Amino acid sequence: MAQAPLLPVTLTCNTDLRFIDLIQVVGNELLKHMSFTTEDGERLWLAIQEGIANAMRHGNKLDKKKSVKVVFTPTAEQIEIRILDQGGGVDLDTIPNPNLPENLLKPGGRGVYFMRAVMDEVIMDRNPIGSTLILRKLRKVREAEA
Repeated sequence: MAQAPLLPVTLTCNTDLRFIDLIQVVGNELLKHMSFTTEDGERLWLAIQEGIANAMRHGNKLDKKKSVKVVFTPTAEQIEIRILDQGGGVDLDTIPNPNLPENLLKPGGRGVYFMRAVMDEVIMDRNPIGSTLILRKLRKVREAEA
């Protein structure tokens, strides 16, 4: 019998860094259901956590009256995570590579660099009411499933 597809999971919370732990519980369970390895799951979660923290810190400027929405959309091919905040967003292409010698001692930029290293796609969608960070990770087909 075919397994029912997983539906998107949406979590909305106030801008408070303490909520990241709560979101992690849900995200980790979803990644397990999608059969990501523990190691891949941990790397994915660190990238997602960085995106949520950036949305709260930089997007919403830690304003507890503003919300952050995280939407996990699992499919047979990938997991997509959308992190919506009420800030103006940033042009990801303007963030300098933190590994270049001139940037080694500068703070910032490492989270986006890490997200790009872990994810297959990292996109910032900006609009008048906020911004959405879109993270996509393709599922590797296991030998047994192939």
